[in-house]
Amino acid sequence: MLLDHLRHTRQSRGLSRAALADALGVSAQSIDRLERGTGSVSLLVRAMACLELHFSGIARGASLPVQLQRKRLQMGWSLDEVARRARVTRKTLAAVENGEGSVASLLKVFEVLGRTARKAEPVRPSWGHDSTGESDKRFTPLAFLDCVTSSFGEIDLDPCGHEDSPVVARRIIMPPECGLAASWHGARLTFVNPPYSQFVRWLDRAIDAWESKETETVVILGPVRTDGRAFQQRVVGRADICLMADRLRFLTSTGIRNPIPTSLMVMIFGGRPEQIDHFATLVPGAWFPRIT
Repeated sequence: MLLDHLRHTRQSRGLSRAALADALGVSAQSIDRLERGTGSVSLLVRAMACLELHFSGIARGASLPVQLQRKRLQMGWSLDEVARRARVTRKTLAAVENGEGSVASLLKVFEVLGRTARKAEPVRPSWGHDSTGESDKRFTPLAFLDCVTSSFGEIDLDPCGHEDSPVVARRIIMPPECGLAASWHGARLTFVNPPYSQFVRWLDRAIDAWESKETETVVILGPVRTDGRAFQQRVVGRADICLMADRLRFLTSTGIRNPIPTSLMVMIFGGRPEQIDHFATLVPGAWFPRIT
């Protein structure tokens, strides 16, 4: 079932195996083998992220291995119990939960813990669905970008790139390359203004990149969603947060549009105190400094 969804999702997005392989930086043969159940869990996770394939009915989590681990814990089952049921070793199960090991092993674990899984529908933006497909294309105003660069320096990486975006960066990741799956390694300053229908996934990816030192500093612009796990467990106390006083007028390919009907926040990971202080003089709002 899992591999069928992987293949069907790729096809529904009009991607050939070669196109998906290019986006992930692997060979087309690797994608063919993956869809047949051979390959690494890490590649599967990257492919699912690139295709925005997610399952509900298991447990909440940014990736399938995390969901399976949390499902096991919810069931009150030990590693040994699930390993026995899945007919894998305890070491193999631990590797799968850590996002490692083989797809073949993950499929065995999925049969035990993912019986109630179903493909999740894409999350729609909270302000409604735009049938034109343009609802997620909100390009950062130049005035706000000036605040970012004057405070933190030139942008090294924009992982959410678009050909119409005004963001100037040393490296811009745009389709068919997938910013969620690609490496962010080597960036000093990364600016993230993601598609808000997939905001939590991008937030998790940005924090992962900062924690793993793929990037030194991350500035994230997004909607105020303070009730989610990612914000409460991974942002609060660790990032400098600004709940913006003003609603930005985002750009489109045809010009400026009206402010979006939601409040915005900026989350900054790894900024130096003097950079944060300067940015705060330019961007009015309620500021919540990091603790650690």
